[in-house]
Amino acid sequence: MKKTVRNIVVLLIVLLVLGGAVFFLMNLPTDEGGEESSQSSSSDSAERTALFDREDADIESVEVKNGEDEYTIIPTQKDSQLGFTLRGYEDYDFNTSQVSANVRTMLGLSPSKELGSQESLDAFGLGSAGAKVTVNYKDGGSDQLVLGDAAPETTGKYVLKDGEVYIVLGVPDAFYSNKFSYFETSVYVIPSLVDVTVDDEGESSETEAEDKLESLTLSGAHFPETISIKPSSKYLSGYGIAEPITAESGNTKFTDLLTSLKTLTASSVVDAGITEEKLEQYGLSEPDAKLSFSLNGSEHEVAVSAKDSSGMRYMIADENNLVYKVANGTVANWADISLMDLRMSYVWIANIKDVKKLTVTLNGSEVHSFDITREKNEEKSTDTSTEYDITKITDAGGNTIDYEVYQPFYQKLIGMAVFTLDKVSYGGTPAMEIKYEYFNGGSDTVEYYEVSGNRYAALLNGSFNGQVRGTDFDSVVDLLP
Repeated sequence: MKKTVRNIVVLLIVLLVLGGAVFFLMNLPTDEGGEESSQSSSSDSAERTALFDREDADIESVEVKNGEDEYTIIPTQKDSQLGFTLRGYEDYDFNTSQVSANVRTMLGLSPSKELGSQESLDAFGLGSAGAKVTVNYKDGGSDQLVLGDAAPETTGKYVLKDGEVYIVLGVPDAFYSNKFSYFETSVYVIPSLVDVTVDDEGESSETEAEDKLESLTLSGAHFPETISIKPSSKYLSGYGIAEPITAESGNTKFTDLLTSLKTLTASSVVDAGITEEKLEQYGLSEPDAKLSFSLNGSEHEVAVSAKDSSGMRYMIADENNLVYKVANGTVANWADISLMDLRMSYVWIANIKDVKKLTVTLNGSEVHSFDITREKNEEKSTDTSTEYDITKITDAGGNTIDYEVYQPFYQKLIGMAVFTLDKVSYGGTPAMEIKYEYFNGGSDTVEYYEVSGNRYAALLNGSFNGQVRGTDFDSVVDLLP
């Protein structure tokens, strides 16, 4: 018992001694070094006086001058709301909300660290290379900031104000760029067509419909001749080249081109206010490629310069009075394409079951004609489409031609492919003329004229279509029934 009481007394004495020591240490007077350390710690705190003590309503203008550009921001009133815009560009489509946000962000900037006066401003990017922002107030006063390099190991920037250097977080990057960083780079967006269906219960639903191209024209230095493509029901694809040749379009590259037309977004805006001098400056007075089209009822015109060494082009579009910079990959589907890329390879394809009479004339005198009889296939026909079977083929002499003989010849005939679109001289009597007469009453004519080099010039309905190889021509003649 005595031992327990003794231990308790010892423990109480130890606690009293420790408590006194803590009290003594906490109440030691601070020396000069301690006071300096305290101030230094305070200087690194985030609780600082803002760089500005003005409101946005006080601003007369904000002048920005950097290595890329110089421009002026001015206040504007819209629907009783104070905002900011770019002087001289009020009528252009750009992000005015971002301009306003950057001005207000600037007014609210506070340093995260004070570095004081510095002998070498260039070491912080605050010398001649710094971006200068001058804020002019309605009362005649002004403030100036110089924006420098990014501060290492922080997300802040070096900022100079009134001879003092600070590290400041949240400095708007746009103040380091040209005025066109505020401009919209989305040139246009064409809405998709919509099909509306109503079910038996009267509920409607929408599905995206197939795009409809009304017209398309390609011209410029890249295209020796203007290319014109239009919709046409006579072609299986629904699209035909009208100039400079007559041929069916609608292949994979044409489809890719069509898809690329739906939206157009540039990399950047580089200039505004189109003049002849600026068109010359950007290589657009004589564009490398020019596109005019109407898609889903929306019409647009676009022109691009030749590619530079980095694969970029300058571009103008519609009547928006801007010069854009665009990556070649964005416009390559139409700006880099060729006429050969856009056409189907064959001269002419007609469905064998649509042809009522086929007449093949060799050298203007040797005539081979085939009359076809067909019947509706009731099993394969539907409410939306009708299928037919060929039941009889007869030649000019009334002889029956087996379908197994006629069909391989017909396949070879419509499979004749163009290998080049180089123009050649031709004339006289065609080496072969094919006339397709249809059950619907229409007709088409294909002619082949022999030219040098074992080649033949192909014409579709009197218009040049391209050249075919003599070997393909001969294989058709060899299979004539």
